[in-house]
Amino acid sequence: MRPLLTAAVTAILLSVTSVLSVASDFRFRGYTGGMMLHSGYIQSHNFEMYAPSGESLGTMQIRGGAVGIGGQVKFAFGTSSDLIRIGSEGHSSTVTYSPAHSYAHIGWGGILVDYIRQTKGRVHPYIGVTVGGGGVKNHMMADGSASDFVTEPHMALRKYAFMAVTPFVGMEISLTPKLRMVVKADWIINTTSCQSDFPCGARLYLGIMFNRLRD
Repeated sequence: MRPLLTAAVTAILLSVTSVLSVASDFRFRGYTGGMMLHSGYIQSHNFEMYAPSGESLGTMQIRGGAVGIGGQVKFAFGTSSDLIRIGSEGHSSTVTYSPAHSYAHIGWGGILVDYIRQTKGRVHPYIGVTVGGGGVKNHMMADGSASDFVTEPHMALRKYAFMAVTPFVGMEISLTPKLRMVVKADWIINTTSCQSDFPCGARLYLGIMFNRLRD
């Protein structure tokens, strides 16, 4: 994913240079924000679960379809056709995996910067990166049931925080002058110590953005 991150940062820097080259028309253009749903196939490396005695209960792996929700707000600067947007976003998603009743939840967010090309049509492509972090909660059940009030001997709950860089690409589709549908794809890159149960993979977002942009 490092080539993707490098490409995203390079594209943003080139876009900033292009926008600043027409500084006579460069100014604050308003803001945009909204909510998005997402889904995607994510997986971790293999990891082992152990009994209190130290006995291995087998190898596990977080793997499956993640679903979640989040939102963002961005402030736009630039020309009528080229905008640099700075803001923040936050999301959370959950994936269930085998053995039954095991699941992992990840929440993350941070400061984002992106570049969007305001075309004369209805589709406006953009590219950017988010820098921030979040936390993972991994609920592991080697056996047993989560639907009763019986204590399970082979269950573990692991929590940890992480820092991340998340490159993304997307497009906004104008529905009305103040309303846009957004489609976006990203990939979370964990920049802290490697965690074998950190779930990563591509996520696809679909949402509605409300904008108050000025010409």
